[in-house]
Amino acid sequence: MDRSLIYDRARWLAPRNLGSAVVPASLAGLVDAVAAARPEQLSRNDPVPDTAAERQAAVLILIATDRDGGPDVLLQQRAPNLRDHAGEVAFPGGARENGDTGPAATAIREAAEETGLDPAGVEPLIVLPRLHIPPSRFDVTGVLAHWRSPSPVSAIDPDETNRVMRVPFTALADPDNRIVLSTSFGWHGPAFVLDGAIVWGYTGEILAALLRLGGWERPWVASNPVDLDQARRRAR
Repeated sequence: MDRSLIYDRARWLAPRNLGSAVVPASLAGLVDAVAAARPEQLSRNDPVPDTAAERQAAVLILIATDRDGGPDVLLQQRAPNLRDHAGEVAFPGGARENGDTGPAATAIREAAEETGLDPAGVEPLIVLPRLHIPPSRFDVTGVLAHWRSPSPVSAIDPDETNRVMRVPFTALADPDNRIVLSTSFGWHGPAFVLDGAIVWGYTGEILAALLRLGGWERPWVASNPVDLDQARRRAR
């Protein structure tokens, strides 16, 4: 088995291509740029762990290219009563289960359970570095994938997911939707104000990196940092 698909105890320092993947021409530049990126170019708040945590998770960074307006990415807003990251907008994904063969298997299984997407239409392209998320004490591995055949999606379990959305990269790149967020507990980085929600944390940093690496970023003037309460008021 390709070692990029295995959950191991080693330190993952760089993205890993999935050799059998068919990369569409429209995403080739992005995949090449992600493959060459260092972890700190993807996230400055979530470190590469020296040892693997007991809590392992994977998220699906699923990009579709079937619409005329350009590529979009699948996101979900978590239910407001969850223990970890309640109400936050995130990539679909979740914790590893014993039967999972690797990060791609975890990410696709969880995304299917949460959004109802058809796994047959998902083509994993590259596995991102494993990063540690301090608030939840999870190690998270992002799996960048092409939504080769998009299927209907929705919030399957309202106790876990509030809503599911396909967000165009043009909306992410809109300077009016971008802010710099700074929290009282020390998180500082890029964020997005989209459709009544704040996208920040691991998800916000990865999306900002994809905009930059994919060549989709538009010039924008970074705002003075705002806190979460200010950002939420702006989102309303």
